[in-house]
Amino acid sequence: MTGGRNGYGAKLANIFSHKFVVECGDGRNKKKFRMVWHKNMTTHGEAEISSYSGKDYTIVTFHPEFKRFGMTAFDDDILALLRKRVYDMAGLLPDVKVSLNDRDLPINSFLKYVDMYFTGEEGVHKIRDPEVDTDRWQVVVSLSDGEFKQVSFVNGICTSKGGTHVNMIVDQVVDKIKEKL
Repeated sequence: MTGGRNGYGAKLANIFSHKFVVECGDGRNKKKFRMVWHKNMTTHGEAEISSYSGKDYTIVTFHPEFKRFGMTAFDDDILALLRKRVYDMAGLLPDVKVSLNDRDLPINSFLKYVDMYFTGEEGVHKIRDPEVDTDRWQVVVSLSDGEFKQVSFVNGICTSKGGTHVNMIVDQVVDKIKEKL
């Protein structure tokens, strides 16, 4: 499973679903939009636009057509990946309330997200550098067991294999931050 590839995510989820629903509430314009697609995006109902007076929200619901993938349901690995992506979004979108299975997640900032990686560890030192943290970057550095490990994101997508953005942080920032340890 990949994410963030050329803007196809929602469309592909729709194509591989027997039912796909998009619902958006716009508090400023006081309108709500809802549309339902069926049969792998081959049919759809009429777009429903109605009055709305609440907070902005977007809900995307999909019912995957498991037989196309030789499955009968999501397996534990896929559920874990989807759960991780929901938590990732909670940490990366500080002004967005994120919920999973109708339960609001207690993570509403990058630092709270980072804290999940250090739960229960003794002697953890997380260093943030105000010269590095900007509107575009947030960096947290910590000691490891001697092996380089990283968790990074570009445009909201986890880049678990690193990349030039990680190399730049390592080259320009980590040595400076190590001096503070």
